[in-house]
Amino acid sequence: MSTEAHAVAHDAATTVPADMSWDGSRQRLERAKRVTPGGVHTNIRLYEQPFPLFIDRGEGSRLWDVDGNQYIDYVLANGPMLLGHSPRPVVEAVKAQLDRGLLYAAQTDLEIEAAERIVEILPCAENVRFNMTGTEAVQAALRIARAATGRQKVLIFQGHYDGWADSVLWNVGTPSTARPDGSIEPVPESQGIELAVGRDLIVTQWNDPDLVESVLAAHRDEIAAVIMEPIMGNSGVIPPRPGYLQAVRDLCTRFGVVLIFDEIITGFRVGQGGAQGRLGVTPDLCVFGKAVASGMPVAGVAGRADLFAEIGTGKVMHAGTFNSYPPGMAACVATLRILTDPAWDVYGTMERVGTRLRDGLAEAARMSGLDVLVQGLPMVFNTSFTSLTEIVDHRGAIQSDVPALRRFIPHLLRRGVRIAGRGNWMLSAAHTIDDADRTIEAFAGALEAFREAEGKRA
Repeated sequence: MSTEAHAVAHDAATTVPADMSWDGSRQRLERAKRVTPGGVHTNIRLYEQPFPLFIDRGEGSRLWDVDGNQYIDYVLANGPMLLGHSPRPVVEAVKAQLDRGLLYAAQTDLEIEAAERIVEILPCAENVRFNMTGTEAVQAALRIARAATGRQKVLIFQGHYDGWADSVLWNVGTPSTARPDGSIEPVPESQGIELAVGRDLIVTQWNDPDLVESVLAAHRDEIAAVIMEPIMGNSGVIPPRPGYLQAVRDLCTRFGVVLIFDEIITGFRVGQGGAQGRLGVTPDLCVFGKAVASGMPVAGVAGRADLFAEIGTGKVMHAGTFNSYPPGMAACVATLRILTDPAWDVYGTMERVGTRLRDGLAEAARMSGLDVLVQGLPMVFNTSFTSLTEIVDHRGAIQSDVPALRRFIPHLLRRGVRIAGRGNWMLSAAHTIDDADRTIEAFAGALEAFREAEGKRA
């Protein structure tokens, strides 16, 4: 996050609605700050509004905080809880494995089944290697691409988030200067990043195939990989323009570049086959995580078998003590069984409920007269305070009024609805039409309260 966003978050945290008690969370946060920087263990939670809350339990579409407040939850742990909180079949599968053992430094039948199911589900997947986190999986994918091509440079996109490692935490939120070759100046997004890795990064704007072609042509013998979110999930839930993904696919084939889809958010969420299945464009490699194991930390890289060949010989290093750890594999297998079982109708449910919710929120925003854009898919979409009728890349995303969004969120939380600090909403199979209708009503009320508060603030 940029310094500006950090300042905005803490400015907004000073105004807490008076009629809901968060005293228990506030006290715990102060206690935590004595032993933990910021009181949280990931900087993403620093920006929660009105301040980082402490949760007691979750079930289905609901969360309860330590003060007893109940919320319809659309954060879903930032995406993993695709089946809702505490899905019983997954919990039972993990409990059964816990009784058999935690970790062996050896293989299990579970990891074979998990990999086989992923190969059946994801269009690009011929081979799979598991990791614990999406950041690890991205690093594995980049290493595979560099080894396969013998090249070093990687093309990334302004506004995309591919993990917090030094090699990719560039140009996530900070605008930059355009160059004659179609690229833009790389900008690190944190103090302490190893600046030397920036020499191997090329950055450009997303959703413009001409820019990609210009960059690839200018650096044709240097670029190993193009990595992108196929649906831009960290800057407004921006879908690709018609034909964009296929154009980049064709360009990567033409220039001998490995195309990597970062499906940490979209994988198994926007459809059984992820964004690549939903949109019909197949990358060479993809990384996945979050939704694949219903809250257990499991991620991985999947793709063409030939690209994985030297991992199998040991010439390309991929390791991790906790890779394919048995409880995580138990959760992964249980989750994938549900996702592929027509009786559960996971994706049909999310399409129906999510469409009603997204469209209802858009109508409430229209009726309010406020400049609020609702954009995205039924199972993951975004609300932003902007006069734009569509956001197509990061240049549009940064025009949204982030301070206004952060002032609005506590009004929504006060009405029992929890969304992510960047305005993202995620659906689970546990959300119902009744949840959607209650949320639309709460959203309308929150907009009205926000309008009144803004009038007084002015």
